Amino acid sequence: MKLKMLSSFALAAAISTGAQAGVIFQDNFDAEGSAGTSTLNYNSFANWTVATGTVDLIDSGDYSIDCVGGTGKCVDLDGSTRSAGTLNSSSIALSAGIYSLMFDISGNQRGSADDSMIVTLAGLVNESFTLSANDPWQTVIRTFTVAANINGFISFNHSGRDNIGIVLDNVSVVAVPEPGTLALLGLGLAGLGAARRRQKA
Repeated sequence: MKLKMLSSFALAAAISTGAQAGVIFQDNFDAEGSAGTSTLNYNSFANWTVATGTVDLIDSGDYSIDCVGGTGKCVDLDGSTRSAGTLNSSSIALSAGIYSLMFDISGNQRGSADDSMIVTLAGLVNESFTLSANDPWQTVIRTFTVAANINGFISFNHSGRDNIGIVLDNVSVVAVPEPGTLALLGLGLAGLGAARRRQKA
């Protein structure tokens, strides 16, 4: 009887945790522009503004650039006007809690010099990145805490003027369950495991 109660408690904890976690912002750029087409100096993003300079919207395979997974679209952050871009997301509302900013970046993939950029989010994330041309796709995850409700935006501020820059894909901000909730879920799952073992016995 106790194990059944524990199992029910674990299920409730899992549902509660799932409800609290969630995607706040997400964009992989695949819906931008015309299907199967790259656009140099693109500035018609649904969720982004090019604040300074230019960026290029790349269809995977064009200009010797492969997006994540070799499919879809991605963004070359140093466009084609010899003025690298600053790409700012639309406003993101964040309530108090823990979040993760995630994105994929690679080197310029075309043998040019190293490239650098600064990534910021509402003063809670502020980090510079330097990638060599051949650096492969890597997923960056930065977890941060919001103390009080705020509105902010993600900014990718690229430096350089050679029309060949860091390539960006799959940007998201995700709410992270609080550690106490995760511990509760772990306890509940352990209870479920014990209940299953007892039933098998």
